[in-house]
Amino acid sequence: MNYKKVNWMFLSILLFEIIVLFALAVLQDKVATNLAGDLVLSELILMLPMLVFLLLTRTRFREVFAFKKIKIATGFMTVLFVYLTMPAVTTINAISMIFSDNVVANMSQDILDLPFLLMLFLMGIFGPVCEELLFRGAIYNGYRNSAGPFKAMIFSAFLFALIHMNLNQAMYAFFIGFVLVLLKEATGSIWASIIYHIVFNSHTVLLLYFYDKWLPMSGMSIPEAGMDTQTLLITISVGLVLTVITLPLAGCVLYWIAKNEKKEEIIAQLWSGRKINNGKIISIPLVVGTLLCLTFMVYSLL
Repeated sequence: MNYKKVNWMFLSILLFEIIVLFALAVLQDKVATNLAGDLVLSELILMLPMLVFLLLTRTRFREVFAFKKIKIATGFMTVLFVYLTMPAVTTINAISMIFSDNVVANMSQDILDLPFLLMLFLMGIFGPVCEELLFRGAIYNGYRNSAGPFKAMIFSAFLFALIHMNLNQAMYAFFIGFVLVLLKEATGSIWASIIYHIVFNSHTVLLLYFYDKWLPMSGMSIPEAGMDTQTLLITISVGLVLTVITLPLAGCVLYWIAKNEKKEEIIAQLWSGRKINNGKIISIPLVVGTLLCLTFMVYSLL
């Protein structure tokens, strides 16, 4: 895989999604859907074009996905890393809410209407695994082959943000996209980014059900729901303070992980080697795909 194939794959995913959504709109009276079905369908829309491209290009799955074993201690430290980066994600999420609604909060009742274990599997495990295989696997690997790890990190995070199709999730997904690539490079394995993604999403699902069970009279499904401007600004301010404290600690944990996996030099090379490989990434399919996503995101804000 190279950048051209990655960009065509990304555009194909978007066009496939448009076709599926159009078909569902036409057949809405004949096809009954719910959130669980929508979640499965959304991940299949990502996975099927990717698998087709990998098969057509005769790409070795092992090379793309890097299923290298990681040490048990690395796995536990990855969980700690999740929670040290979470204040930054929460703060970015709160900032995005100045301009857009909280997407997860808006769909929280639909989530709570379904069994907990089902949603934990779909949102906490199935979704993260599929998305990591695509974004930190096929997309990042293709971009890395063409333009080196630094540019690949930026553009894979950018596509990860775009695919969410809304400003709220796109803003913090961009940050998470960086973090997940750093984890993959620090370990040489996609398992680290999968663990992070699973823990992060599962935490969100657990929080939803916790608030519903223990604070049902609060009118909230998650802490960010229903914030007025003053509360939102306070949340952002507190979040920024916590981020200043926890993000450097997260950097230390990341270095420990890299050292534990004997890849500490890789993290430094990500920045120092940003100009070593000036290969291309941008092509017409990427531009078209980006415009499609941005158009949909702007439309959703109106």
